[in-house]
Amino acid sequence: MKQTVSFLILILLFSYPSVQAGTVAKTTSDNARSDEKSVDGKDGGAVDYKTLGLRSVELNPNDHPDEIIALLEPHKNSENNNSVLFYSSLGLAYKNKGRVKDAIAAYKRALELTPNVPTIQYNLGVAYFDDKELVESFKFFLKSSEQRPEHSGTNKWITYLTGVLNVYKVPDTSKLQLVVNRKISVNRVKEDRESRIRMYLTQDGGRIQELSVNDKIYAYGIDSDSKRPVDYIIIDSDGDGNFDKVISTKGHFAVPTWAYNPG
Repeated sequence: MKQTVSFLILILLFSYPSVQAGTVAKTTSDNARSDEKSVDGKDGGAVDYKTLGLRSVELNPNDHPDEIIALLEPHKNSENNNSVLFYSSLGLAYKNKGRVKDAIAAYKRALELTPNVPTIQYNLGVAYFDDKELVESFKFFLKSSEQRPEHSGTNKWITYLTGVLNVYKVPDTSKLQLVVNRKISVNRVKEDRESRIRMYLTQDGGRIQELSVNDKIYAYGIDSDSKRPVDYIIIDSDGDGNFDKVISTKGHFAVPTWAYNPG
């Protein structure tokens, strides 16, 4: 049963393939100290956004946020700027100056360039929390935890927000619009049990997906909008009605071997 439920949960995710992020390459500090006119475009030459990002790290956005903003802000809307380090550093400087919405925009731009960087996802979670957008904050802490599940700071945030948001509360779907109600087949060899997925639209434009096996609900997908993937999923692995696990979506999932050759 647990194997069946695990795979059904994967179906529930309805997610797109995620782009695997690379890490920012380290560069010597000598490059970061190159003449300012050679990188900021003031001499008429091309702007070197990567070097600007490296210089901002040397200055330290925590210690000198004003200097970082003065250095980077004039170039934040440049079409050719594809430096993740640039936007990550600018976001941290904005955050330290209390410019939370600007920090969110900078971090989001960094993740557009290189998705799934756990440190940036974590910082974006903090920024959303400071902006009182707790659901968005929770989503990005979950995303960050996928790649570094043992990170204590991330886990503390998730624990705190699951309590504040009452994440494990079973959603009331009795008055919601049912738009999907179909049986799904998981077992490709033997006849499947009655496994069913239902999808409801919420009044505020979100959706709730409900996964059941033999009329017992094992998972809910909670989504603040109707775009893929769902925000997060709460799980009851043994069907006793007690939801005690939360996961986020990770992209495309293939059918596991056991689904073709069950024991």
